[in-house]
Amino acid sequence: MTRFASLGTGGGPDVWVRSRWVFNCYVFPTASDGAPLVIDCGLPSHAHQILRQFSPERATVVATHTHTDHVGGIPELSAIAPAVALPARAEAFARGEAPGGPRLATVASIAPVLRSQAFELSAVVEAGRATAVGFGLRGPYASPSPSPVYLADGPFDLADGWEAIATPGHTDDSTCLYHAGSRTLCSGDAVLTVDKRAWFNPERWDDAATGATEDRLRGLRVDRLLPGHGRPVFGTDLLATALSATERPTRRRWSRCTAARPDR
Repeated sequence: MTRFASLGTGGGPDVWVRSRWVFNCYVFPTASDGAPLVIDCGLPSHAHQILRQFSPERATVVATHTHTDHVGGIPELSAIAPAVALPARAEAFARGEAPGGPRLATVASIAPVLRSQAFELSAVVEAGRATAVGFGLRGPYASPSPSPVYLADGPFDLADGWEAIATPGHTDDSTCLYHAGSRTLCSGDAVLTVDKRAWFNPERWDDAATGATEDRLRGLRVDRLLPGHGRPVFGTDLLATALSATERPTRRRWSRCTAARPDR
């Protein structure tokens, strides 16, 4: 089974990644008082590997949004981890409100990202089977944890130095996690990467919300970008030169950055 591999510190907290095709899961092994912070455990195999490599009995598990491919591995961890944190909007989903997912007409727009990471048929099969929690393109919704905490916009008390940033657009519950001290952004699906470039996600639920999220995030200094899909990228002020959700990537627009490669 593919292990989590370290991306190194890059000037910030040590971060490990496991990518199966475009399904990225991140672990900061010592994010809060030496306890792991797990972000976007979307596949059951991510959870299985976390059980082997880290200390899930001390971990805080966070989802940037509740699409199935970002929460599919959480049920196994929620039985062990002391805290599972979901976006604040997911509390309304649990009460029966319908989630807002991307419009079908925008789904094909992320094809460049899908081509940017080595295809794994087994990962697609696994993601297709892990549909009992979260929601698909539209719904219905099922909570991945029986007793989650919900992430309000602002400082994230469960992990030192991190804050939650509401970033609706791709979905109405999309949330990023930002570590200002190291300029690290776990962007979920609000920002993707392709060919070492940051790209605000064109696969969207609401155009106005996407535009407002883009404006808000461009105001952050981000030197380590850890997307839900696409390769992690380290550089300088990555979002200042990111492609807008209304643009298409071309090889003439390279960011001054490098794709972060795991230490193996």
